[in-house]
Amino acid sequence: MKTLLSILLMASLTYGQGKSAPPQGPPPKNLAQKADGHFTANQDPANPEKFEVYTVKSGDTLSVIAGTVLKNPRLWPQLWEQNEHIVNPHWIYPNDKILIRPITQITEAAPPPPPAPAPPAPVVAPPPPPTPPPVVVPLPPEAVAPPKAEPMFDLGVPKPVPEVKGSDMYCSGFIRQARVASNMKVSAKYNSNGSALATASEYIYVSRGAEDGVRAGDLFQVVRPTRRIEGYKGESKAERDLGMHYLDVAQIQIVTTQPDFSLARVVNSCEAVEIGDLMVPFQKMEPPVPVRPRPFSPLMTVSGGLEGSIVITLSALNNFGSVFHASGVIPGVRTASLNSIQRGIAGQGAIVYVDLGQNAGVKPGDVFIVYRPVDIDPQLYKLPVESRKMTGQKTAIGELIILKVNESASTALVTYSPVGISAGDSISRR
Repeated sequence: MKTLLSILLMASLTYGQGKSAPPQGPPPKNLAQKADGHFTANQDPANPEKFEVYTVKSGDTLSVIAGTVLKNPRLWPQLWEQNEHIVNPHWIYPNDKILIRPITQITEAAPPPPPAPAPPAPVVAPPPPPTPPPVVVPLPPEAVAPPKAEPMFDLGVPKPVPEVKGSDMYCSGFIRQARVASNMKVSAKYNSNGSALATASEYIYVSRGAEDGVRAGDLFQVVRPTRRIEGYKGESKAERDLGMHYLDVAQIQIVTTQPDFSLARVVNSCEAVEIGDLMVPFQKMEPPVPVRPRPFSPLMTVSGGLEGSIVITLSALNNFGSVFHASGVIPGVRTASLNSIQRGIAGQGAIVYVDLGQNAGVKPGDVFIVYRPVDIDPQLYKLPVESRKMTGQKTAIGELIILKVNESASTALVTYSPVGISAGDSISRR
């Protein structure tokens, strides 16, 4: 009898399982960022409005969810079969959507009114005698208009390309006075060959774990300090100090935790992640959308009432802060007369840093015009007296949009520049 009961129990469990679950395997590598900012290997469910929806939290499994919403953790296969967008039942992610049960739509429409009585049949008059059909005179062949040709392709109205992209927001770096805490770092790469670099889809070890409050699914921004940046305002070095510059290196997501360390996956990399890089909690940022159109002219003037300078470009700082003991020297010319070139040349689409921040009332999305003075060297030319009229005149050479703002400096994207922009060029709010 016990044998028969065991056979019946196994058969009922097999019947309830439906399709067999695949093996758990290693964590999927091809994670994608969804519209709400979370990362997952699964697709969005189809027709979620027709179901009760459960949002996955950190630590959830399908059996835990089945025990919560269906009051029986053994019913997780039913959840999996109903949620075809879940690729592997062993791998669900925080903020994934789980369809629980269909929603029955109850309409509040009033019952239809009773049919009205049929009206009496009208008296039909006898039809008039038929009229002869009109005589159609065909047009001569040359007077017939040719058929209008239909377009082969209908491309529609092109959509404007966004001026600010996600990579501009999350890979542009920043300058700030307050130092980033160094108590959470990249401690090692997850492999056995001793390498120190990790890029997208690779795994790294993090120096803090569950005892420090780190949980699976948490997102972090990896940053790297380079060097302190000085502006052009102020008599002393302390007055010119704008703060420490940090490179945006990558975005990572915690996969699993141990008491004193964690394993994380590199979701997106701006630079190769190195051992010793620092981490801060990830913050979702919305790219600013400036007003269009914005006419530009070399002779244009602005009335924003706020002026500053470009102090350095992002490309000039990529050679600093590495664990590989790089030279710490910006590639290029190293003479005093070309000092501005050492701080980088920026064209359209490049990232620059300016000496205006929260202390000047700057906000993300502010637009600035870049100016350069009209320069005529009297040592090269014999100038007439009238050339003195050009003293103090300047020419508009580009446009910036502010992406990030800190205490004394801001990060900006060059949205337009017919010439190269360099450190020392002045800016005025549009």
